[in-house]
Amino acid sequence: MDVYSAFERDWRTDVHRRPPSLMLCLYTGLNLPACCEPMLRDPNPDTGTRWGDHFMDAYFAALAINPAVHDGAVGIGRTDFTESYAIMAWSLRLFPSPSGVNTEANRGSAFNSCLAMSSVAGVDRLYLVTAGQLMCFEDRTWWSID
Repeated sequence: MDVYSAFERDWRTDVHRRPPSLMLCLYTGLNLPACCEPMLRDPNPDTGTRWGDHFMDAYFAALAINPAVHDGAVGIGRTDFTESYAIMAWSLRLFPSPSGVNTEANRGSAFNSCLAMSSVAGVDRLYLVTAGQLMCFEDRTWWSID
């Protein structure tokens, strides 16, 4: 099973626990990718939990600690490709540079931010939940996950 399958399987099977909106930024590197920064939260839920199975349990627990966690992307990182992903930040502000290439008509700021962030060095994949749909972004392409 690849590193993304558990999250996608949970999305498909646990339909009663889907948040109305959610953005995940998965990355590889020692630091956060360029074009994103953590937004301070007080209280700030714990980070470091391995990402994969039961992510939604961790997400809803973080929301119970601080509902403002939903306002930003969850940063899920690993230091290199041999490591597992872990939750590194609960609320990231994403501000990708303009790409100069418009491959999609404006579909809203979250969608367009994910599409642009998917070309930033170190970003492996982004997920966006909106309007009951899960979308995946990778290398300036996107697709829906049913």
